[in-house]
Amino acid sequence: MGFFDINYDILRAQLLPVRLRNVKMKAWLRCLIAPIKWLHVQFLRQRKGDVYTLAHTGQVVFLEAVLNDTFDTVMRGITIVDGSYEDPAFVFTEPETYPVWLGLSAESGVAAFDTPVTLFTTTETTLLGDSFIIRVPASVVFDEVHMRAVVNKYRIAGKGVYGIVVF
Repeated sequence: MGFFDINYDILRAQLLPVRLRNVKMKAWLRCLIAPIKWLHVQFLRQRKGDVYTLAHTGQVVFLEAVLNDTFDTVMRGITIVDGSYEDPAFVFTEPETYPVWLGLSAESGVAAFDTPVTLFTTTETTLLGDSFIIRVPASVVFDEVHMRAVVNKYRIAGKGVYGIVVF
């Protein structure tokens, strides 16, 4: 038995004094305990869902497990792959063509640092397109809106856009 496993019928019988143990009193207490038993069942269901949610993070392996548990329980063929990365084409301004020496002692006199090194911002070097792609087998029947809701619940907040591909 776990910490939250409570049998209210046995508890009702054990805590009732012997002199009050008659059919009418037991029926009365059964009626009084019925809403508590219902709330307990609701609590256990919610707890089970919360434990499942806490056990699955935004990591790829857990996100795949959640998607397969939700949409493909038999074949478990839903996979997640990285999005395609292409080197972006950069636009340089005229002042960036001049060599700039940053003044670091490691750079002085080294031939590799005689050529200019261009520093890029994060917006210039971000991933183009989808951050990751969810591959769903054609045999899986799913609602794309529901799948996106599940992915948005579990994925890492900083990840960009993602695509869903049926293969």
